Amino acid sequence: MSKMVFVSAVPETISSFLLIYINSLAEKHDVHIATSLPSGETVRGLSLSVTTHNINIARNPDVFSDAKSLWKLFLFFKKEKFDVVHSFTPKAGLLTQIGSFFARSPIRFHTFTGQVWATKTGIARSLLKHLDKITATLATFCLVDSVSQKDFLIQENIVTDVNSRVLANGSISGININKFSFSQDTRQRLRNEHNVKEDEFVFLYVGRLKKEKGIPELIKGFTAIKTEKCIKLFIIGSDEENLSHLFENHSNIEYIGFKTNISEYYSFADTLCLPSHREGFGNVIIEAAACNLPAIASNIYGLCDAVEDGYSGLLHDVKNENSITSSMEKMVNNEINLNQMRTDARRRVEEVFDEKHLLKEFLAFYDKFIEPVEVGVK
Repeated sequence: MSKMVFVSAVPETISSFLLIYINSLAEKHDVHIATSLPSGETVRGLSLSVTTHNINIARNPDVFSDAKSLWKLFLFFKKEKFDVVHSFTPKAGLLTQIGSFFARSPIRFHTFTGQVWATKTGIARSLLKHLDKITATLATFCLVDSVSQKDFLIQENIVTDVNSRVLANGSISGININKFSFSQDTRQRLRNEHNVKEDEFVFLYVGRLKKEKGIPELIKGFTAIKTEKCIKLFIIGSDEENLSHLFENHSNIEYIGFKTNISEYYSFADTLCLPSHREGFGNVIIEAAACNLPAIASNIYGLCDAVEDGYSGLLHDVKNENSITSSMEKMVNNEINLNQMRTDARRRVEEVFDEKHLLKEFLAFYDKFIEPVEVGVK
């Protein structure tokens, strides 16, 4: 039995993506979780055999807070003597890899799920890129959640083909195809709730409202659509940059804020839109695809793995509202066989992104490193 810990800045990363891995490993190993758990908060869905630890890791840069978190992580790793330390998210990755390296934890993994610096320029890009390089250098091995992202990291000299790997066909953990599936009853209920007729075409955006998520281009692209059909755009997510003024007076755009039942809205809509400027993979796309919902997405690394252009959705030029409009018009005017694309989107998830494929490869990956446990510090 090996002793291991998974580290994330926020518990949502664990509860949303890592439970299937952690609970499976907990059947044979001593598994721990370290994340920010204020006011007695717990991680939903964890096996009772998993031990949780509250170590605050601020999401935003803060020199004093980060130094304090690093020291706590170092003492934590030193005391617990884990055989394996596995970090997720950029900030947690950097602090965890530094702390576990100096605590001489023998096996140190980090999973890359996207680069903050990918769309930045100048000193900010150089600094953040260098921090990711430190994370990758100190880690024993790196996992990357998409093939195109791995190619990007190799090109930028962050990782090498030898010290990094993509599990199966990508994504952080795959999709539970039983949990995510189309429901006609749910579609009808939500359309009645939002006064949307069945013959009205609904585009859906799910995610944080930020400029780098392509919200301004999405609004411009949507408002320029030429069609005789009645179309609507529904937006779900937290408005982190006060962008609601871009669409608050548009009668065919409805912002419904944060929702806990997002998976139900995949059945409600006709096409998902994700015009991001950067994404590690775009898990929302394959969640939607499992519910027979094709996607329109930016042709960038990460998203080009989640969407098979012309099969499970359409890719458009990044930051280009004209290209977004063109893709939307193809969907709403049925220039492509939309019903076939819905079926193909679901089929692709079943064949390529079913979580059972990711789990199998993840456990095989761990077995390769933790048997035997005696691995020297590099």
